[in-house]
Amino acid sequence: MLQLLLFMAFMLSGSLTQGQTNYALVDLEALVNEGSTEEFFKHALDVRPSERQQQWKAMVVKMGDAYSKKLLARTALSKAEFKKIEGLYAWPTLKSDDVFRARRQEIGLKFLATCLKDIPPCWDQVRSFWEVDKSDPEVAFRLSELLIKYPEAPITTWTFLDVALKSPLSEFYCKKDFVMSALWGKIEIDYIRLGPRGDLMTKIDRTIHPDCLLTLIEEARKRLRSPVKASDRELAYQILKSQLKATQDIEDFFYTVYLLENPSQGELFNYSWNRVKLLGATSARREQVLKTLKELDPLPDTIFSSVDKSKRKVLLLHFKAHFPEYLEHYAEQCILFYGGKKSFPEGNPTIHCQDLMNSELAVPLLGETRVKRFQQVRKI
Repeated sequence: MLQLLLFMAFMLSGSLTQGQTNYALVDLEALVNEGSTEEFFKHALDVRPSERQQQWKAMVVKMGDAYSKKLLARTALSKAEFKKIEGLYAWPTLKSDDVFRARRQEIGLKFLATCLKDIPPCWDQVRSFWEVDKSDPEVAFRLSELLIKYPEAPITTWTFLDVALKSPLSEFYCKKDFVMSALWGKIEIDYIRLGPRGDLMTKIDRTIHPDCLLTLIEEARKRLRSPVKASDRELAYQILKSQLKATQDIEDFFYTVYLLENPSQGELFNYSWNRVKLLGATSARREQVLKTLKELDPLPDTIFSSVDKSKRKVLLLHFKAHFPEYLEHYAEQCILFYGGKKSFPEGNPTIHCQDLMNSELAVPLLGETRVKRFQQVRKI
């Protein structure tokens, strides 16, 4: 009986040993020749670290290339295949191989683009994929492209754009509308935190690569004239000022418009008040501002409907004294619109004209004749 037990123990021990047999270099070489990538990577680490020299590394790279190429050729990738590639990317030999690194990125992006459509989306995989290697600006950009389709994403687009826009490739990324929108929002938050006296130039320089600056400056010039939202015009001016691009013409225009848009009391209000007063004594500069104002549609006029009648009166009388040409142009455009004498494809360019014309300030500001003309066309 004892002999039988010893025999069974021996056979069992031999069976276990056989199942756990480690592969040697020669075995791995045979798998390479057969193209057996799955079995190769299952046993590649059987080789002792001291024996993982040039021959072993060359085989790993070759099989990594074959395996990743095979996965990329597939229409769809499984979560298991994604995890397999991510696991292999932890191998120093493969992580340092440029081909495998590029393939790993393509496989990851391909898988994430699909699994983000799942319910719930695969946010954990997005995070883990990014955390493994946050150095590639192109990957960062493409991940940000994926995220714009998911406005409720728990990961902000800026997580990725922060890397992309600090690279020399930012010149191309910045030209994308969604990138500029995200960048503008980031700078807006920074400006609010810094305050008007903060060093916005340094903050911008730390946020984006110099090659992105030209696009940002162009965007600021555009939003200075045509803001997407009310706060854009001030931010646009501050960006231009921080980059030393706020010329005298830009300053004259900005300060004038600022007073016309129901401004708040403060330092900026004082600058604007004094600038309009200065323009009153400089006809050439005033004409230049008026030329730019005429290009806007609609014309800036929020102050005309301000519920603060005292502030409205003070500001409009200030314009009457120092920049009457704008009030006259505004009133004429209003009369033309309501009189149907001119085509306005974008609609009424003088949104708050009726508030102005029906106020007690109408005659003192515009003259009785002009006010009567408005009243006549409104009766038609």
